[in-house]
Amino acid sequence: MLMLLPIVLALATDPGPAASSAPRPTPLTEIGRVRALPACVPIVAHANGAITQALDNDRTLAILSNNAHNTDFDKLNFLQRRNSIEALMKQAEAIRIASTSGDVEVKKLREYAAAATDPERKAELKAFADALGGALYRQKKAAVEFMRDVTIMHGREDAAEGRELMRQNNPVPPFGQAQAMANLPSILPGNPDSYNKQFNQIGDAIDADVQGVMSDEGLAADHSIAATSGC
Repeated sequence: MLMLLPIVLALATDPGPAASSAPRPTPLTEIGRVRALPACVPIVAHANGAITQALDNDRTLAILSNNAHNTDFDKLNFLQRRNSIEALMKQAEAIRIASTSGDVEVKKLREYAAAATDPERKAELKAFADALGGALYRQKKAAVEFMRDVTIMHGREDAAEGRELMRQNNPVPPFGQAQAMANLPSILPGNPDSYNKQFNQIGDAIDADVQGVMSDEGLAADHSIAATSGC
């Protein structure tokens, strides 16, 4: 069972560093009615298809990061921890699938850009498609890296369990038992010493990838109107 805990922000007594003067990326939103110029309906349909997948991924990445940072994996029993991690893996897989679906839409946008005869629209549509494709790629990369890290963790667990079974089936002779017990580590070799520590690091990696996603989405948003209007 996942324990979704609120993120608590610690407030320092000393004033923090000055806020960055760099402007925030433009929020990416679905493209609505374009009033200034007639909308290119087929292009808008494919654009919104890709944007929807990207925005869904943003929400799922936020949930994935929150759970990675705030679930107390160390206090869960073996079955609870496995179920919680499996739920996170399903979320990551959903991001991977959605990114692939969104990339299909982006490829159609690139085809429209290649066929455009107006140089300005061609450039705007290509920039829009490339930025949106970049965001989807980063989202997929974050999901795949999450699943890879968890798979490695599971592999270490399985290897440790195998070594423990071998130790149990091959008892140490009495004269060497005391020395062997003294040399045993506090946890099985290969197991993470703290699941919370491992998942906090994984959550930090997700957050770092999200910064790139937001930058790409902002660039896509800046080109979205010019890219989908004027047909």
